[in-house]
Amino acid sequence: MDQKGFTLVEMLIASVLGLFVTGVIITVFSTNVRSSTENIQMVRLNQELRGVMALMTDELKRAGYSADSQNSDFMDELNFTSTCVRYSYDDDANKVQDSDEHFGFRLQNNKVEWSRNATGTGCTGGTWAALTTIDVASIVTLDFDISGSINSLGETGVNALTTTNGVTLIDVGITLVGQKQLPHTITPAKRTIFDTVRLRNETPK
Repeated sequence: MDQKGFTLVEMLIASVLGLFVTGVIITVFSTNVRSSTENIQMVRLNQELRGVMALMTDELKRAGYSADSQNSDFMDELNFTSTCVRYSYDDDANKVQDSDEHFGFRLQNNKVEWSRNATGTGCTGGTWAALTTIDVASIVTLDFDISGSINSLGETGVNALTTTNGVTLIDVGITLVGQKQLPHTITPAKRTIFDTVRLRNETPK
């Protein structure tokens, strides 16, 4: 009785085709996994930036508040550099500026940091806690721009904050840039967000 089956050549061809199909499937799967991973990392980067920006804008809107309308100490604390802001408000509404009511945000070692006892020009003093994680977002830019601020006597920018007369309208433009090194990319992916906070100061410095 004749026996029928695959020849050696047919077996080799079938094996090669099987390996090819398997390779294609693995490649597609790996590409999908990589794309999904990168998308998740970018979502986390965006969330990190937006979360910190929301905190900064909400906090700065409180700058200068005092339960005593005649107490200007809280607004006098307001101080900006390009990468740092110090501010104060009456957190416990006791009409007195306490030691833990000197707040600040700064950029330090690719992280945004916050303090309740910030001191010094450029926020060099005080105890600071990181608000961002480098593994999620490496912060490369934190910029506070007050050039749009204006005083009722015509002073603008920094002068509007330091003048002793008139009413000052403070516009703070905040730029936050974070980046994340993704697998299989040479240049880190970057995200930039911008927001503006408007502060009104009836008793400027």
